[in-house]
Amino acid sequence: MKKEEEKALKYIDENGLIERDDKVLVALSGGPDSVFLLHFLLKFRKKFRIDVGAVHINHMIRGKAANEDEEFCRKLSVNLHIDFLSVRKNVRSLAKQHKISIEEAGRVVRYQEFEKALKQTGFNKIATAHNCSDNAETVLLNLIKGTGIKGISGIPPKRGNIIRPILCLKKDEILDYLNNYGIKFRIDESNLETDYERNFLRKKVIPLIRERLNPDFENALFHSSEIFAGFSVMLDSQIKEKIKGFAKVSKDGLNLNVGAINNADDEIKNYLIKAAVEGYFKIQLTFTDVKNIKALFEKRTGKSINLANNLTAGRERQFVIISSGVQDENFEPLSLAEGSKVKVNDKTLIVKPVEGIPEKFSGNRLKEYISADKLSGNFCLRRWKAGDKFSPLGLKGTKKISDFLNEQKIASSKKKEQLILTNKGRIVWVLGLRLDERFKITNNTKRIIELCLK
Repeated sequence: MKKEEEKALKYIDENGLIERDDKVLVALSGGPDSVFLLHFLLKFRKKFRIDVGAVHINHMIRGKAANEDEEFCRKLSVNLHIDFLSVRKNVRSLAKQHKISIEEAGRVVRYQEFEKALKQTGFNKIATAHNCSDNAETVLLNLIKGTGIKGISGIPPKRGNIIRPILCLKKDEILDYLNNYGIKFRIDESNLETDYERNFLRKKVIPLIRERLNPDFENALFHSSEIFAGFSVMLDSQIKEKIKGFAKVSKDGLNLNVGAINNADDEIKNYLIKAAVEGYFKIQLTFTDVKNIKALFEKRTGKSINLANNLTAGRERQFVIISSGVQDENFEPLSLAEGSKVKVNDKTLIVKPVEGIPEKFSGNRLKEYISADKLSGNFCLRRWKAGDKFSPLGLKGTKKISDFLNEQKIASSKKKEQLILTNKGRIVWVLGLRLDERFKITNNTKRIIELCLK
């Protein structure tokens, strides 16, 4: 038995990656790593008592070469007498559509299609060919980007039904094995370029580290990442307990308790913020974002900042509120005629004449009915400003918009975003909150307009 095989078998056993009667679908790209993984699992499938198949994702990025990769994987699977599934996805188009990098789009597509492949084929696990060298790149890249302890914990041996049986093997070990046995594989020429971050590390940075600092750099980083991963699990369990008294969800977003964070140990504050926000929004915060959120706990009420991932953080009296949607500081007033509609943040404002009103009001503040008898010309949709006053429906006299928003307990970070609908300078509707008394429907009303946010 070859040393590479012994090493992989030990790693699989130590991490409980394969169980008897598993049906394992290999993510087969045609490259050396996935070809090695496929041959390895087939060689030891009787020992594991498993079924083995293959799935190939054609990213449609490299034209003819990508199609040749797909055909190579198909023929290999036929020759090895295993089930084979291929999927084509235009990754470049998806990256442009969702405004993400091609690498990120490819990763998202792969794992989405893996899940579909399991359901389609009846297999229960996907085996990917991530190796020790891939892990070194991941740890180094995350360290450079400042993603924290979870980032430098590297690639996990398993996550759900995804397993990585050869994560312990270096690229050189895999290539030596394939060459010794004369096993053919495909080379992705894009991996020889230095345009992408990982390729830059792979071709420029890591070779220098091997040459000048540590020839066994990948293994050293692999063992360190395992230690970090263990520490990360231990830290996560402590953080989860503390988060219960620190973060809660409200209609405004994620509320981080000012008192709780100020009473926490300095060493753990960053972890609390990072874990709470990442857990709720399912994103990854940078060190700078965490630092900026932490600084808000010392700021005055009303202070707000824009973060990455389209998030906003604002300081209130008792909370720092994290919400989705970056504030638009330059909202321009809009003119609306009857029968028109306009996009307002994530909703649409519709202004339309109607014949009558429902017999029963639902109490939905996003839909209101007004008398159009006193209207003149178009409506104007704008942000409220200091000094704005209106006559709240059901109350006598006038009230400043600022006072009204305080009474409605609108978060300071949200107040500046509040929109109002006016007509000839008169406030008709504080959107989503209250109509003006002057435009209420009476028994004498002749024309009715429905205002709706949906």
